[in-house]
Formats: sequence, C-alpha cells, structure tokens
Amino acid sequence: MKKVFKAFLILGLLISTAQADERRLIATTAINDIRDRDRVDLPTCQGPKNEKTTHLKLKVNRHRVEVYNLEVTFENGETQELYVRKRFRRGSASEWLELVGGPRCVRRIKITADANIIGWNLRKKALISFYAKKDLN
Repeated sequence: MKKVFKAFLILGLLISTAQADERRLIATTAINDIRDRDRVDLPTCQGPKNEKTTHLKLKVNRHRVEVYNLEVTFENGETQELYVRKRFRRGSASEWLELVGGPRCVRRIKITADANIIGWNLRKKALISFYAKKDLN
C-alpha cells in the first residue's frame, strides 16, 4: 500500500512540476459597456517579455463580459481569427485556445467584446487579461 501511495505522490509531483509556470501574463485590456473593439500590441519576440506560444487564454475581472472574437497577429504578419462567442462571469477564464502553425510569437491581439456593467458609469470597465502557454520545446 505504501508503494502505491508513493507512486501516486511522485506522479502528482511530476505533473504539478510540468504544469508549474506554464502560463504567463502577456497583456491586459479594459472593455467598455458597449460593444467594444480593442487592440493590444505586444513587444517584439527578441526579449523575455514575449516568447513563442502555442495557446492563449483570457481571464475576465471586475465585471461580466461577452467576448465575440479575437484576431491574433503573429510576428511574421499572419493572422488567425478565434471565434470565442461566450459570456464570462467576473473571475472566470476561457479554456486554452489553440493557435495553429506551431509555436509562434504573438505581436497583436484584437478583441471584440461587450462588458455587462449594471448602472450608468463611464468609468466602470471590465478587465481582460491574456495569458500565453509557454512553449516547453
């Protein structure tokens, strides 16, 4: 019984070590209470602030948001449109969104979304944070 427990413990540690620090925050943007299109520019891929990635994830803070789509532009100028079309509660996050073409550097993200803010206050905005999955290869 102890050997089985040790095996599961070691397996759990290996999995948690492999998943540790696999995501990193790459950008944050504010979304208004109307259908909003925002653009986030990222630094070049030469430094540690922007590395090659295969997946993106977004996390919603402050208010509920309905995200329609993302347009991702890569370092080489190619673009990929990701149709999210989902409502997110405050504090929730999307699944990992796969980027086609293998590990590549993201230069720009355009988002079309609508924050569902109760009450009339132009200063209230929802925050969306973008995360990238580190390319472990």
